[in-house]
Amino acid sequence: MNAVLDAPRLRDGLDQAAFADAFRRLGRVHVPSILADTSAERLHRCLTQETPWTLVHNKNGVRVDFPYTTLEQRAIESRGAWQRANSDFTYVYDNHRLSHAGEPYPDKGHYLAKLVAFLNSADFIAFVRMVTGMPSIAFADAQATLYRPGDFLTAHDDTAGGKNRLAAYVLNMTSGWRADLGGILEFIGTDGHVSGGYIPAFNALNIFRVPQVHCVSQVSLFGQLRYSVTGWFRSH
Repeated sequence: MNAVLDAPRLRDGLDQAAFADAFRRLGRVHVPSILADTSAERLHRCLTQETPWTLVHNKNGVRVDFPYTTLEQRAIESRGAWQRANSDFTYVYDNHRLSHAGEPYPDKGHYLAKLVAFLNSADFIAFVRMVTGMPSIAFADAQATLYRPGDFLTAHDDTAGGKNRLAAYVLNMTSGWRADLGGILEFIGTDGHVSGGYIPAFNALNIFRVPQVHCVSQVSLFGQLRYSVTGWFRSH
């Protein structure tokens, strides 16, 4: 199952000019069907069957990684995050780090190595530069994420000193999602209202300018498993 198969590739015929126009006007863009069908199916299988997951949350401003063997253990660890979220920036979801700063994935035999190489390939970086109008984008960091029912990410703007983040991205790999299942990438306007949002969608790439206040709404308790690959496009 871990054998490296075909490398991910972009779908042919993507309308880069239209996506660039949307990004220029809104500071964000939704790109449906970003990968070729076979690439999307292979990445979905990798995330759902071949990726090791660890619970991640934060406490007192410090990231906490919590390996677990049962969902009961995970739920107990998550309860503190639910309580802190009322007053502090808080997140809780499953995570698997792929690349801290564009470096290759450590297990060269895993399909995730092909994914990291694709995210930093000349073709993909050129596509992102075109869409965002940011020629200084040099590389992408990356993490795989899995939001389970009850998971969330409260409002923040992605500012991080010394990281040179220019734009954030979410490569969604979840099918059959509905808005009432939660887990929505929401953008929050200066008036405090939600100015827009994207539901998780299979094989769709969301890109948005940094800084920009946003959150991931809590996945409904009757929701599903929300798979994605996320990170930032950064300059040197």
